[in-house]
Amino acid sequence: MKERGYLSEEEILDMPLGSLIIAISRAYLSFLYSELEKLGITGGQFQFLMGLAREDGITQEELANSFHMNESTIARALRKLEDAGMVQRKVNENNRRKKIITVTEKGRNVVDNVREAEENWEKRIQSLSSDEKDKLKEMLRTLTTESMKLMHESRR
Repeated sequence: MKERGYLSEEEILDMPLGSLIIAISRAYLSFLYSELEKLGITGGQFQFLMGLAREDGITQEELANSFHMNESTIARALRKLEDAGMVQRKVNENNRRKKIITVTEKGRNVVDNVREAEENWEKRIQSLSSDEKDKLKEMLRTLTTESMKLMHESRR
């Protein structure tokens, strides 16, 4: 009997491209979420923290637009991040109804720790050389771009 969560080599050989990508993603997310748990943050909160780390000092509305989510969903996650001391909201001097969100030093430390964990995960994938990983990333970026276009076309 095989251990739960493991796929046999035969099952893997029969999987189409999309399923292979999903299997890798699930394994990666399982690893990442265990690291996030150690840092006291959920996967959902982390995606917003990463978005803010890339574009610090934006409004809640801009963050919601960048994630294609409604502001109330963003507000709940931000409240938890704010309570944890990872982000802070300040009133926009130009429009007092809007708040500017910035990542605190504690939030930046969490982002740095998770980036380090992501690098560690990638280093532990030892069956590919560094050059092979770079080539695979390049191919996956191309597939991602093409897949996103197909997704948007199918929504029209």
